[in-house]
Amino acid sequence: MIAVVLLATAPMIHAANAAEPARDPVPLLVLDIELIGDLGTGEIAAGHAARIEKTSALLREELSRVNAYEIVDTTPVRAAIDAARATQYLHRCNGCELDIAKQAGAREVLVVWIHRVSQLILSLKYEIRRVPSGEVVHARAFDFRGDNDASWARAVKYMVRDIEAQVD
Repeated sequence: MIAVVLLATAPMIHAANAAEPARDPVPLLVLDIELIGDLGTGEIAAGHAARIEKTSALLREELSRVNAYEIVDTTPVRAAIDAARATQYLHRCNGCELDIAKQAGAREVLVVWIHRVSQLILSLKYEIRRVPSGEVVHARAFDFRGDNDASWARAVKYMVRDIEAQVD
């Protein structure tokens, strides 16, 4: 009897969800990933700079597939991003990321940073903040292993799946 009731209500639930109006995607400014912690020597730093650029592009690409968001172009605010980043980390700059996102026309801003404990142990942390209030909409931290392109890409893809699950 219970199975029949559940099966009978499933079409009603689906019909109710289908009747909900589609939400407009939220304009989201995605800042480049930041790296903190054990940054290693100059040779490692050059590899990290390339990895940050590559993985930040992957992050934007993956997030562009999430229907809840419209990724905002960083080009018009690149000078402001670079100026702020030259003196501080954007994930803890007391609201500078909100000002930049507002200039870019975003309603939310994503800051992501990776804490490198060692070559083997890293943590990816992210916060999505509402503009201009700074209210944290989503935040999470994930530990991952291996300071290489493949492990960073896996961590970012996992993070995007987590974000998508939260906004659906």
